[in-house]
Parts: sequence; structure tokens; C-alpha cells
Amino acid sequence: MVNLKRQKHQNKILILLPTLWTIICCTDPLVERPFPPASSDIDSTTNALSKMDWWNDARYGMFIHYGIYSALAGEYIGKNTDGVFVHFQSLGNQNNHEVDSIKIGPGAGAEWILYEASIPRDSYRKYASKFTAEKFDPKAIVSLAQKAGMKYIILTAKHHEGFCLWNSDVTQWNISQSPAGSHWNNDLIAPLAKAARDAGLKFGIYFSHTRDWMHPGGIGAIPELGMKEYSYAENQEYMETYTYPMISELLNRYHPDIFWWDSVNPYEEFAIRCNSLITNSSSTIIQSDRLSTLPSYKGDFATPEQSMDEETEYDNMELCMTMNNSWGYNQFDTTWKRPEYVLWCLLRAEKLGGNLLLNIGPRADGTIPEKCQEILETVGDWIHTNAEGVYETRKSPFRFNLPYGPTTWRKISNIQHLYYHIFYWDGSGELWLPGIMNAPDEVELSFPANPQMAFQVEAVDGIGLHLTGLPRAKISDLCTMLNIKFKSEPNLKEGSREIDHTIHLDALGAQISEVVIDDFDTKPCINWYSGKRLNYQIRIINGGVYKINTLLAGFYPGEITFDFGKGITLTGNNQATPGGFSCFEWQYMGNVYLTPGEYNLSITNKQTDSWLKIREFKMELQ
Repeated sequence: MVNLKRQKHQNKILILLPTLWTIICCTDPLVERPFPPASSDIDSTTNALSKMDWWNDARYGMFIHYGIYSALAGEYIGKNTDGVFVHFQSLGNQNNHEVDSIKIGPGAGAEWILYEASIPRDSYRKYASKFTAEKFDPKAIVSLAQKAGMKYIILTAKHHEGFCLWNSDVTQWNISQSPAGSHWNNDLIAPLAKAARDAGLKFGIYFSHTRDWMHPGGIGAIPELGMKEYSYAENQEYMETYTYPMISELLNRYHPDIFWWDSVNPYEEFAIRCNSLITNSSSTIIQSDRLSTLPSYKGDFATPEQSMDEETEYDNMELCMTMNNSWGYNQFDTTWKRPEYVLWCLLRAEKLGGNLLLNIGPRADGTIPEKCQEILETVGDWIHTNAEGVYETRKSPFRFNLPYGPTTWRKISNIQHLYYHIFYWDGSGELWLPGIMNAPDEVELSFPANPQMAFQVEAVDGIGLHLTGLPRAKISDLCTMLNIKFKSEPNLKEGSREIDHTIHLDALGAQISEVVIDDFDTKPCINWYSGKRLNYQIRIINGGVYKINTLLAGFYPGEITFDFGKGITLTGNNQATPGGFSCFEWQYMGNVYLTPGEYNLSITNKQTDSWLKIREFKMELQ
């Protein structure tokens, strides 16, 4: 058994009083490196504010995909560009598979239906008559964003279908050709921008600047051309005729806070012109990184889509994500993400110093799917209760997660706070905080949602802080936030440790990318596909032989490889579990000898078929 040298000092935890938020700096603290300076230490000569400050404080925004594709709702019945009659449905979980003639799209999204179904331009134009926006309610949308805890809104002014949500002077393919124009004075952007700003929210514009399937000259494969592409000269004419004038219109009419570029532009001359239009208009407009494929045009923030790589060092980052599997409204897609998962994605993004831009796809009449509203409001209720650990946060000093969830980081009046977001309450009545090496009298801990809770905290030599006397039942819906306030300087040494013979590597503690956390009703697990890497940092205090077991569920056998670095690897065999994903069991992977020290453990799997569910890896000292 490990010799746990416990400090005798135990104390009741003080209750934190509400504190005013202050603007804090944007920095990249890492484990055992200097911690973020106070905002007063930044740019002390001019005390100037960066244009990114509000964006880094906001942390959470609403994306809105709205266009003619909303009227198709994921389904097209008619002739394609080859003159062949098709019945096409965008990928979803409610598609009618009983009709053999239906073609199911490969999954680009309902907003890509013109492309995926190869709809002729003349046929697609007819759907403008069904784009009514009669129940589009800017104030209600802004109110929903506020209930959700969002601080800015981005609207698709023009997606790849080329349709403009304003009455553009350079094309007739705009809102004036639809009933929505009659309802909204030929402009859907202005009323939403006004409603957002009246409520104190920032407003941004999404703009597909080169990909355009409806106008001649758009860059990329064009359905009308049998998926061939226009020439460079035609691309250049498209930019001069449509893109540059449209950008000027959007800038002059709406003065956006964010210009969210999207599409593929490999030509530097196009990027130079687009960028100059923005910078000449205003020095405060924030741009996404999708202006060009060229590395010299990175914009002001990176835009990982649907998932993000926790190993990547971002300067500024915004995870953009759907609430089901579609950006535009898709009647067949009811695979709504759970509120816990949405919140987990938000907090993971914040841990990396980033934002979450969460999408809604209104119906053609402007109504928001009811399930979408429910999820937003559920997450919003949690955020409003735990706002201190969400807004104005910066990159966490912990690059890896604590056992049951991510940490966010913030300074308030020069006092440093680490917020531990706990997505699994294990019922043990205790909680370990490995890597927080301060003495109990150097920290102050509280659960903001339950400020009256009394418990004890002690420091355990070599491991970190240990909380006891906690309730066994979960004390918060969705997630329990623990506020760790450092009275003096934080003493953090990241890594999982051995506790009573065992190192527990929980799913929620992994550093991951492109995988999903699931089973929030029980003990959360990772839905783990072959080749995807899970990372942990571990500190071996007592060297020796460690037996490795994995708590998993799956339909097929395969291999799991543990790479500890330093030339130390172990490959174990996993077996199918009875009942497939519905039955978890511990499976033995093998033994490995480790000497004392720090290890960056990388775990990969290779399955015969399908994927695994993983709840925990356990390393037991023999």
C-alpha cells in the first residue's frame, strides 16, 4: 500500500461571496510555467484593449444556418442535373428506408442538398417560394440566445447556395425573390442585428465568399456543370462581380463585429482583396480563419468543426458545432446532442482558451425546433448558475483533464481561480484533486450551486488535495462545478497518481480529439473508434509492475496499445462483451514495469470492426 503522508491540518471550507468580473489577459499557461499575469500587467504603456478581448470573455455564441435549404428540410423530389428523376433525403436517423428508390445523402448536411442531390439551378430557385420566414422572430431568437447564456450571434448571410438574406444590388438571387422579403422588407439581417445589439449581444455575419453553386464562376465543383469547375478567369470574374461588392454591402449596411468566412479559396490575390475590404472598413472586425487555404491568412481565430484536438496549442479558437448532425434544418435528423455533452464541449473549448459556437437551424417559416430550444435552455440554466467559471476564462494551466472533467481558469481581482467541472458524481463521499499541491490553508473551495455545503480538505503528499464529507448523491444537474481559489500562488504538478495501489484513468480525464463522451446517466464513457488516440499524463511515485485492466463494452474483438514513451509499450487484446455496448466488463490487458517518473501515456485501439465504449483504464501496482 502506498505511504500516504497526510497533513494534519483540516479545515471547513469557506463560502465564496459573489465577485465582480474583471477583464483578464489572454495567455497560454502550462503546467509548472508562470501563471497568467493580471490584466493590469498587460500593455501597461497604452492600457489599450485588444479587439479580441470581448470575444475571449464571451466564450459562447449562437450560429444560425438559414436559407432556401431550410425550405427543402432535407428532401428533394424531382430531376437532377442529368435529367434523372430522384427522391433524395439528407442523412438523418429518421429516413424512410422502406422505399428503395430513396437515395440517402452521404452526410454533408441538409444545407448541402443542392450539391448532394445535384439539383438543377432552375428547380432549386422554385423553392424560394416556400421560404416564408413568417414566424421568424429576431427578438425571440435573441431571447433564446440569452437564456442559453450566449453572448454573440452569427447568421449565414449567404451560404454555398448563393442565396442572400438581404436585397443585394448585385444579384436577384436574394430575399426579394421569396415571401420572406415581403414579411421583412427584403432584409432578414438588419432586424436580427438590431435585436442582438439592443440586448447587448455582439453580431456577426457568415459569408461563403468563393463557393457558390448558383452563380456563374463560383470556385469548386458545380452540380450544374456535372461537378466540373469553372476556369480561373471565370473565378476571377465571379469575385469581381459578386463577392467583393457583396462584402462591401454587408460591411456598409450591418457593421458586423465578426466576419465569419467560409469556403475554399486557394488564390492569394482573392484573399488579399477580401481581407483589405474588412481592414479598410474597420480595425475592430474579427475574422475567422477560413478566408483562404494559404497559411498566411489564419484570421483571428481557428475554427475546428464538430470536434477539436486537445493536443493543439491554439492562440484563439472557436469550436463550431451542430445540435444534431445537420447545420440547416433537416426533418429526418433527430439525433439531438444531450445537454451534458453540449456543456462538456463548451467547457473543453474553454479549457483550451476557446469558445463554442453552437448552431441552430430554423425551419423555413423561421421557427426553431422545439428540442433545440429545450437543450439550449437546459444548458443555459446551468451556465447562469455557474457563470463565474464560464465567462472571462482563459486557457487552463491543466492541459489534461482532472478525473471527472475539464478545468477552466480565471483571475478575479488578481486572485487565481481554477474551476473543476465534475460530470460524474461517484457516490463515494470523497473527491481527489490530483496535481493541486497547495496546503489546505492556501486554498479556498466552494461549490457555487451549493454554497452552504460543509466538508473537509486535506493535502496528501505526492498526490494533491483530498475532499471528504461530501454527499453521496449528485448535488447538481448536468455538472457540478468546484471553485478552487488560490490564496497564494498555485502549486500545480499535473498528472494522475497512484491512490491506494491504483491509478484510475477515467474516460472524462482523457485528453482527446474526434471522439464522443456518452452515457452521462451512468458513468460516462468514450465512444472510441480505431486509430483515435487517448492521452493521459501519469506520475509514477512507486516503481514496479502494474497490471492494466480496461472497463469496456463492444461487439467485436481487437487490440489496445498503451505507449508510455521512453520505449515502453504494451498491447493487450480486448474481447466482445455479452450484449455488446449494453454490457461493460473489466478485461485484462497485460502487465508493464514502470520506474518512478512522469509519463505521457498514449492509448490507441485497432478493432476487427465497429468501435468500443471505454469507461476507465486501471493500473494496479502488484
